[in-house]
Amino acid sequence: MISWELRLVISYEGYREALKRIDFARKNNLDRLELNSLRLKVIPNEIVSLTQLKHLYLDHNQITEITEAVAYLTQLKYLYLHNNQLTTIPKKIAYLTQLRELSLGNNQLKEIPEVITSLTQLLYLSLGNNQLTKIPKEIAYLTRLLKLSLSNIQLTKIPKEIAYLTRLQELYLNNNQLKEIPEVITSLTQLKRLYLANNSLNPDLATAYDQGLDAVMAYLRAKKEAEIVLNEAKLILIGEGEVGKSSLLGALRGDPWQEGRSTTHGIEIKQVKIIDPSSNTEITFNGWDFGGQRVYRPTHQLFFSAPAVYLVIWKPREGPQQGFVREWITLITNREPDAKILVVATHGGPGRRQPDINKQELLEHFGKDTILGFFHVDSKTKQEDGYCSNLEKKKEAIATVAK
Repeated sequence: MISWELRLVISYEGYREALKRIDFARKNNLDRLELNSLRLKVIPNEIVSLTQLKHLYLDHNQITEITEAVAYLTQLKYLYLHNNQLTTIPKKIAYLTQLRELSLGNNQLKEIPEVITSLTQLLYLSLGNNQLTKIPKEIAYLTRLLKLSLSNIQLTKIPKEIAYLTRLQELYLNNNQLKEIPEVITSLTQLKRLYLANNSLNPDLATAYDQGLDAVMAYLRAKKEAEIVLNEAKLILIGEGEVGKSSLLGALRGDPWQEGRSTTHGIEIKQVKIIDPSSNTEITFNGWDFGGQRVYRPTHQLFFSAPAVYLVIWKPREGPQQGFVREWITLITNREPDAKILVVATHGGPGRRQPDINKQELLEHFGKDTILGFFHVDSKTKQEDGYCSNLEKKKEAIATVAK
């Protein structure tokens, strides 16, 4: 077993050797530098002088971070950092816009930063054998990729944005936790090699994989053609406390009116079925009723997702400012810029204060593609006919947005 002192000596000797090679490369204006297998713990800052470098080998060391010095090597085309102890990728890697190959396999990376989208010239990217659990959607920007290695990183899902990598020829997904792969992979018409070994593939996909790439593509095309429209959507009701969100959800469901309904705490999810009048098709909504107390707001935003129909609820007698209508819409759009929102005033009906809200100002600020309508309803059923004021118009609007 190597002692700590001996390891220190070996590491120091490796660093001295690295400095000698850097000096030699500088004096001879070399565009290739090999510093691999030197037991380096850090990248020498002296490397900053080698602005002519195109090939840099730093693999098989003990490097824990990519120093800023590397960012100055803007002519780099090939950077090899596999088999190290990297935990993060610095933002300044975005300066290496000429990179063609980037090897980061066998490290301890936990996430891929968005700045990697700046490396649009990449042809080869290796991220295998890290601690990643997902691949960001931003990978779609790397449209020149020919080879992508995502082996052994605990993946459970492949983002559909992978469809943008239309030049991809080799895709390594082996040794993960995949049960399925997205049908959009059929758009990768240049794909020649697909590796899926050692995953928990469903039986049909596993059988197709055993028969080869053509069989996998045939399976995915067949699955895509057999897709069934589920007619389901997400309905999110938000607003201040005690503005009538739960009562409105109950009215949409057709539940009996509850006098003195208790305030919602946290989130309640209930199904709502609405008939789309244009097609006479029943749409099933999963209605998310969010408690309006301020303490819940930071966590509620985690559940805001598009596509969904958002209902921002407010009470006319308290006014839109007291109901924080604008603030709630901002919370939604900050999280989901493409969200579709309906603004609903509750406690309406005869004898009640009618909605008084600056519709034009909200439309100009958030846009007509975001706010799709203003409504007022009375969730309490009338004794004479059992109907709620304006509820049917509201249902039609919800169905239209969902469709």
